[in-house]
Order: sequence, then C-alpha cells, then structure tokens
Amino acid sequence: MTAIVPVACAVLINEKGECLLGSRPEGKPFAGWWEFPGGKMEGAESIAQTVQRELKEELGLRVENCAPWVTLVHTYPHATVKLHFARSWDWQGEPRALEGQKFGFFAPGQWPEPLLKASEPIARWLSLPKHWLYLKTAQAVEKLKEELHRHFDGVIVSAAVINHLDALKPQLKALGVSEIWCDDTVELEKMKQFDGVWVNDFTSVDSIEHERLAVPADPASWDKASDGRALWAHASANVRVGSSAWARLLADNPVPVFLTNVKIDDERLLRKHGAHGWVEVI
Repeated sequence: MTAIVPVACAVLINEKGECLLGSRPEGKPFAGWWEFPGGKMEGAESIAQTVQRELKEELGLRVENCAPWVTLVHTYPHATVKLHFARSWDWQGEPRALEGQKFGFFAPGQWPEPLLKASEPIARWLSLPKHWLYLKTAQAVEKLKEELHRHFDGVIVSAAVINHLDALKPQLKALGVSEIWCDDTVELEKMKQFDGVWVNDFTSVDSIEHERLAVPADPASWDKASDGRALWAHASANVRVGSSAWARLLADNPVPVFLTNVKIDDERLLRKHGAHGWVEVI
C-alpha cells in the first residue's frame, strides 16, 4: 500500500480577496505548474507550524495566524498526498522568490495555468456566498421584513416558502443575495431552477440530480461528500464554534464547513475558527 504523504498548504488571502499562488521550481515533479505554497509536514509538526516554516523558506513570509479549512487526498503519478489547506489573512513581509519560482496574488477565476489538479476546487469554494439566510417556515416570509437592513450573500428556501419566491425576489436583491438555493423538501423537478440544494439528510442525496449541494457536516459521511457535487457542509445547529465537536468537523472535512443558526454580521469573527461562513435560520 502506497504511503500517504501529509502536506500543509497555505491559502493566503489579501484585502482584495486574491490568493497567493506560486509555480513549482525546476527539479520537482510538475515543475512550472501552479499551486498553493506549502510542503510536507515534518515529524510532529502541526498544520500551522508547517505553513509557517514552508512560507518562510519558500517566500520569506512570516505567517502570524492560520486556521484549518479543508483536507483533500489526491493521487499524482509520483505520490498520494493528503493536503491540509489552511487559510490566513495575517502575515508579515512581501513574498520573494527564494526558490526561483514565480508567484503572485490572483482572484478566483483568474488563476494562472497549468494549475495542479488538487487545487482546482479552491476557486469554487472561495466564490461561495458566506452569509446565508434560510427561509425554512411559512412565517419566515413575514420575518424577512425585519432583516431588510442587513446584508446576505445567499438564501435557501423550503417548500413552505417556494410559492412566495417571486414576490420575495425584490427584497432578496435588496439584501445583496447573489444565489438562491432550495432545500430537499422542494419537489425534485423544481430543484434544477435553483443555484443549489441544501440537503438535510444524506439519505436523500442519491435522488437529487442537482450538481451543487450543501450536505450535513458529518465526519462519518465525509466519503459521500467527496463525489464532486457537495460544495459545502453545514454543521448541526447545536455545534458551537471553538468546541471539541467543531474541531472534529475540521479534522478531515473535504469541503468547507459553515456554522448554522448563528446571527452575526462580520465574517472576520469566524476566520480564526476555520468556518467558511454561516447560516441564519428564520
């Protein structure tokens, strides 16, 4: 059995939302291909320690803080790697090509090519709405009026709300909503008109034909979330950020994890905990 090589990768994000990418140096497999900076975890290093060491060695940067984000296993011709991606907005210094590589900050969707295969999903994840409003009950239509002074990137509607959707669209636009998803209580044939589907239970995944899913965050079912259709996972409402239950969700999650049923207005409060975003339920 081929050994799996543990690797820590840094997703450094600047104030414009651009990510730092670098080319692989000459003499290494896939030389010239672009990737997120990082490297093999040595000994008992933590993800953060590897990120800090590698970015200092490769680019002369001092990473102050980073948080676990997503873990992917990918097989290349030369090795099978377990990639622990960590995000950071907090570093010191300007990047320098200490290994003769190219580098730069790039917006999602404008990344250089060729890009290593394992890094391809990152752009889709970074483009996801971060602040969601879940209109779950019929009463949510009235409650929505109380939220019109706030900003949301995405909305999820249930079967109880779908008949009101056309009338709600002007309000949703005013909130800043860019994507409208439905949940799995909506009839299967109606799901395709939405940008994605929120799945309440993994048992319904096989019957849903949509290519963009939000699935329950469950370490016992992470293999089911790795089929390419799951874009993100939602934690149970009783899981609190910073708890041991939250830490278990971020141990080997193959997609970003969102908190559920919290009410805040600043995504920066969640960054250090590894949460990609959050969902408010009304």
